Amino acid sequence: MNRISLQLILLLILVPSLSYSESRRQPLVSFEENDLFGFKNKTGKVIIPPQYSHVFDFNEKKVAFVLGKDGWSCIDSNNKHLLSPFIFDNGPDYLSEGMGRFVEKGKIGFFDSACKKKIKADYDFAQPFENKFSIVCNGCYSKKSGEHSVIKGGKYGAIDKKGKIVVSLEYDSVSIDVGKKTAQVTNDGLKKEIKIR
Repeated sequence: MNRISLQLILLLILVPSLSYSESRRQPLVSFEENDLFGFKNKTGKVIIPPQYSHVFDFNEKKVAFVLGKDGWSCIDSNNKHLLSPFIFDNGPDYLSEGMGRFVEKGKIGFFDSACKKKIKADYDFAQPFENKFSIVCNGCYSKKSGEHSVIKGGKYGAIDKKGKIVVSLEYDSVSIDVGKKTAQVTNDGLKKEIKIR
């Protein structure tokens, strides 16, 4: 077999597999039909039939946020429900430092850009990550205040991006000073500074 024949055979084997691989990497795109949204692949084949009232396109991690009859969800390209995001500004929570909040059984945890749950839903409320920490609370609740809600009551602490508690949940308020690696905490009106663990 000569060199040109071998190259031609290799080309015939590789080109279809490359194009198949490329098509699998292409994210699905949304389309609308009868006021509902679904998703098609790049050739126009319907992969997820129209069933959602609002959608965000699939991201590079092959997940998308969709609004269905049960509220907002994060789905994969097989239309599998991965999680229910925390709702912020009438939509799914924004990622902050690569993490977003999700809700499970009334508690809040954190997920990454692929909608993988990274920190278990163990908190009644959690602030978005800022400077590698999230202020969290248990025993707190949301109270409507005009157009917005405020968090009342409970005990506060802080976690890092691995979910480790770095300030125990025993304070009336917590604020982090990243530069000093300390937290300013209050209990019964008394303020003090503690080291972050």
